Amino acid sequence: MILSKASGVDITADSSNVQDHNGEGISIALVAGEHSGDASAAALAEEFRRFRPDVLLWGAGGERMRQSGVELVEDFSWAGAIGVLESLKKVPPLLAALARLKNALIERSPSVLVLIDFGAFNIRLGTFAKEQGIPVVYYFPPGSWRRRPRDFSKLLASADKFITPFPWSEKFLRDAGADAVFWGHPILDIVKPSASSVELRKELNITGNGMVIGLMPGSRSHEIKSIIPAFAHAAEIIVSQTPQVSAFVAAAVSDESERLIRMHADSFKNVEFRVLQKRAYDVMEASDLLLTCSGTAALEAAVLERPMIIVYRGTWLMQFEYIFRRRVIEDFAGMPNIIAGRMICPELLGDDASPENIAACAVRLLSDPVEMERQRSDLRNVKSVLGEPGGTERSARAILEMICQSSKN
Repeated sequence: MILSKASGVDITADSSNVQDHNGEGISIALVAGEHSGDASAAALAEEFRRFRPDVLLWGAGGERMRQSGVELVEDFSWAGAIGVLESLKKVPPLLAALARLKNALIERSPSVLVLIDFGAFNIRLGTFAKEQGIPVVYYFPPGSWRRRPRDFSKLLASADKFITPFPWSEKFLRDAGADAVFWGHPILDIVKPSASSVELRKELNITGNGMVIGLMPGSRSHEIKSIIPAFAHAAEIIVSQTPQVSAFVAAAVSDESERLIRMHADSFKNVEFRVLQKRAYDVMEASDLLLTCSGTAALEAAVLERPMIIVYRGTWLMQFEYIFRRRVIEDFAGMPNIIAGRMICPELLGDDASPENIAACAVRLLSDPVEMERQRSDLRNVKSVLGEPGGTERSARAILEMICQSSKN
């Protein structure tokens, strides 16, 4: 079956007696590794549950998936890594987890396996599942952001159908012979602040009409340890040179990340400083300018049309690998710039990401309202490339329709 937005198949629980391979009703396995994949999988799980309250959802992922009602047979909260060394440290436990998930697939025989990014792991798992006769959908194929075609042979062997978050990826995959669709980036359904900027500043007791700078240091501990000292030192310089800055608001994903951030609270003694845990979108919404790590956070900021400076720091080996891979694969490091095909947001990578350079770039932007508005306009264009909201719902419906049709054949 080719994936389609609406095939006319009834997917509701009260009118379809669909069963999995074991005759036990619909069972969907979802596997995500990184923090961003966990969020996308959680949103998809909620849509599955909305259409089919009786569906059994299980798999591997993080806290967001657990909160969405997914039974985690493997907790992958620890699995995200940046750089060769960090990744190598996690190879042994990931191989053990791969073996356990293979056994779980054999024992549970789900109606479908849904893979979310996490290519080095999921391509192996998907290939195995297909060999067992389990249908596989790759939701958010790895490397979809790349604007240049590549060898898709291993990826195509890992799944039957692909739902990709970028329009050019749909074309590349179809040209390679895949059953692939683009229905809008799931981030459009996920990035939702809890209130307006004015309301959030009031909640945070940020007084005055000064500018607010948001700090997005990432989700991994080693990433935060590398980047937050530079942000803190840069903040001291910014405040000394830009009196109109009245507050800094930092985003933390856990108690540990908040602790790492607050270790540098003294750098913000001359300005209001707040840390919000698990409220990254509120931090973005409340801010006039963001200092953000590269990766998903930069794309989330683009959805909210927030001007930003994209920063990447790490060990010298991580910096070399990151810059080499991104500059060889693409011309830019930040997702907004990759999508735009040009530098619309400043990027400071490796040695260039010094506190002094970060501060100088921030001061320049804050003192140039025309440039800030130009960046907002460019980010609106980037957002438009991501398609229309509702892609998560359309994807969930299509996967359920695929299961229903398969059960009737």
